[in-house]
Amino acid sequence: MKITSVRVFTPNLAKISALKASKQQDKPDNAQDLSWISETVIANPMSIYPEYFERRSSWLWVSEEVIVQIETDEGVTGIGTCPGGAAAASLIKQHLSRFLIGQNPFQVERLWDILFKTSLPYGRKGLPIMAISAIDLALWDCISKARNEPLYQSLGGQVKDKVHAYVTGNDYSRTKELGYYGQKLAMPYGPASGYEGMHKNAELVRRTREALGPDIEIMCDCYMAWDVHYTIRMAEMLAPYRVKWIEECLPPDDYEGYGIINRTITSTAVATGEHEYTRYGFRQLLNVRGAEILQPDICWCGGLTEAKKICAMASADHLTVIPHAGGIQPWALHLVFATPNIPLAEYFIGADPTEDPIFEVWNVPVNGWFHLPQAPGAGIHIRESAYELLNEH
Repeated sequence: MKITSVRVFTPNLAKISALKASKQQDKPDNAQDLSWISETVIANPMSIYPEYFERRSSWLWVSEEVIVQIETDEGVTGIGTCPGGAAAASLIKQHLSRFLIGQNPFQVERLWDILFKTSLPYGRKGLPIMAISAIDLALWDCISKARNEPLYQSLGGQVKDKVHAYVTGNDYSRTKELGYYGQKLAMPYGPASGYEGMHKNAELVRRTREALGPDIEIMCDCYMAWDVHYTIRMAEMLAPYRVKWIEECLPPDDYEGYGIINRTITSTAVATGEHEYTRYGFRQLLNVRGAEILQPDICWCGGLTEAKKICAMASADHLTVIPHAGGIQPWALHLVFATPNIPLAEYFIGADPTEDPIFEVWNVPVNGWFHLPQAPGAGIHIRESAYELLNEH
């Protein structure tokens, strides 16, 4: 089998917005969306500047999704995605794709190494690794489809029959009734809000614990906004509410800081890794024992090829891995089912995935649980009607 083409797309946002607007009139007025991610007060690295405090949309670059479609001479097609918009799409099309044409997609380790090394002059972290991630996911999708088996089988086979999902977001009204494992809250305040903000954070956790009862887990997402001293003090304040983990408290490069808080805090686990890249970055985190839970994002960290290595490294230190967006990204869900030290999958309660204008639906949790995927590949397909909504690069 040989790769014959690498097609790269980004959504045509104007066309998609028009399509969604035409359907919105049929929605109830209270239909939930994910605007809380960008339009509510959430602690973040820019919170120290008053003009960027209220909304992450005031500063965050929310790029279009990049879709990579790898085609082969045997008619097998693989799909992968990453963030990055036109910048990542150009990188893939103008540079990285030349190393794929004519190659065997089954040589995924060789291809990853080539892509990583050829991008070293401008890569190692960030956008170039995201671009490699999308290619890698498409290769794995292609491999499992060629074998006519679910992706988890190609990754080594299933190690569990079902996986409990937890919900991210500050609306905890339906978490318990829908059977989810727990609620991950976005902490609204950081050091810039002083002691008053600390009390407001604790009050949010208190209300959530009161609503969910003693058996539903609570986690706290801090989105790189806190510092070492603030994190230690917040952990003390949150101790009465039995928080399972506090996530991404510090900037990702503060490895020593993560080591300090992980050694100091005993009331909850420290989790991080969403904004870390490749096994080399995670090795630095492991060298200082900076967390008990690692959270790579497979669309960012280098794809499945790299995520498998990260999981193996974590396993050697008896650490848990819980991928960022693990129940939202179909490739990640297969990794969850194929990896012993991944116990949970993250999920958002939001827009109905069956109505996604680009992709056909993949697995969704039932009564709070993901069940073993059955279809060949990752279980993600571009709708035939979607190509009219895409820009090809």
